Amino acid sequence: MAETTMIKKRPLYSKEIKKKILDAILSGELQPGDRIVETRWARKLGVSQSPIREAIRELETTGVVENIPYKGCIVRKISKEEMENVFKVRTALESMAVEEDIRRGTAEMIPALEKEMEAMTCAADQGEVDQFIQADVAFHEIIVNGAGNNVLSRLWKQCGAVDNTQITTMLSRDSIIDLAKRHEEVCEALSKENPQLAREAIRRHFELLLEGLQNLEE
Repeated sequence: MAETTMIKKRPLYSKEIKKKILDAILSGELQPGDRIVETRWARKLGVSQSPIREAIRELETTGVVENIPYKGCIVRKISKEEMENVFKVRTALESMAVEEDIRRGTAEMIPALEKEMEAMTCAADQGEVDQFIQADVAFHEIIVNGAGNNVLSRLWKQCGAVDNTQITTMLSRDSIIDLAKRHEEVCEALSKENPQLAREAIRRHFELLLEGLQNLEE
């Protein structure tokens, strides 16, 4: 296994641990069928086994790893079918969100969305993938939280938005510059306060993301 930089302890550092493990999976450092050994990762990252275990549990909900009795935690192959199912759920949730956003009014939301689009474009221009992912997630989170529905927000978070954004960004055939531009259609539809246009923009957004994952097996 390639050398991994130790993580400095600070608030929410367990999320960084999860990202490090997911990075290893997406880069091929960890292959499907490989076992994730808690003690080894704890030693490499300079942390206790507890946050490693927590990170692995969260990755299980994303579907990239699974715990097999008597074998431990095993890396799963990421399939196009599984990502399609994730996008179907997110499309449904975010379509509900944009309708409610428009009903409540989007005037205050648009500047916040434009700020995140600018952050995405800046990160893409500089090749800063992590910053791009953060801004991408923040863009969608603004839309979801704008609906003012706590149940909707919880369900959206349970879809693993951060993790599947990292997956699609790192595995897409499209550049992060192109991925950044895709958000313009969603923002424009919301600014026009047209529910049909907004729903269609969300649907197309996730369809294009799925098309970009052409190298994944069914």
